[in-house]
Amino acid sequence: MSNLKELYKISKAAKVGEECICPSCKTKFVKTNYQQAFCKSKGGTICKDFYWNNVTPTKKCNITRISPASAAWQCGQSEIRQARRKVHVVFCPWHDDDWCEGDGGSGVTER
Repeated sequence: MSNLKELYKISKAAKVGEECICPSCKTKFVKTNYQQAFCKSKGGTICKDFYWNNVTPTKKCNITRISPASAAWQCGQSEIRQARRKVHVVFCPWHDDDWCEGDGGSGVTER
């Protein structure tokens, strides 16, 4: 873990345009922004997430490792699924009032 921290400090101290080594995946990259410390070769924030999940003690002990953004997305998906499960009332013109016991004689049935 000290090697990760050491590479991170070197990447942060490097100037824009200098070649750095990603602390997470050890890929060489050219620093394009003064804030950059990780490569972008794996797409998204994979290297950054890997680094902080392994360096931060509270995250290192976390077995779920769900980011706040991911948790919010999953919560939204759960709400969408629950909304889809609600009972839909549909008019059924082919049902005779006496034929369908579940429609209460109104021609409307629940699905």
